[in-house]
Amino acid sequence: MSRIDWPYVTPGIPDHLFKRAGGIPMTKQEIRMIVLGKLRLFPGAVVYDVGAGTGSITVECAMQVKHGTVYALEKDGSADELVEANVRRFGLNNIKLVPGLAPATMEKLPAADRIFIGGSAGALPEILQTADRKLKPGGWLAATAVTLETGPLVLKFLEEQGYQQVEAVSVTVAEARQAGKAHMWQGQNPVVVVSGQKPE
Repeated sequence: MSRIDWPYVTPGIPDHLFKRAGGIPMTKQEIRMIVLGKLRLFPGAVVYDVGAGTGSITVECAMQVKHGTVYALEKDGSADELVEANVRRFGLNNIKLVPGLAPATMEKLPAADRIFIGGSAGALPEILQTADRKLKPGGWLAATAVTLETGPLVLKFLEEQGYQQVEAVSVTVAEARQAGKAHMWQGQNPVVVVSGQKPE
């Protein structure tokens, strides 16, 4: 795949511009736009993308933080290669790939201004505890949930830790698809986005 010159400052790179591989999840375009809004990114920020998958959030965060750094944490070796391919595709040089299983991989990283949790491999409680410790006071944490159990777990954790402006948003996206001469709505799985700000 050839390099992409993405000249826009708004988030929401179309899904088809990312390199994909079967079985490796990707945060879809519309969900990405919401996540980036909830993270409140700024130039120079240090960001963790936990469970980077294809690297779509990694790439979009890197574009927003400019001279900051995005750490893409991913346990799957084939996904690591996919993240690297998408980083090269968009010509970014402010991303550091961190292979291995979180939360252990988070320990040696510098303190974060923003943390996104998109995957946990069954270790979400431990990841949340470590994320809370690594996140700077005043920093923002956001997580996506596709199972019924995950969203409430994140919401409860943030509230118990005294996070401010805690929000949970359920998002269901449907796209119009060609069906003969007409169009039909094709729905995606609902996604819950939970976010909050760590107390100063």
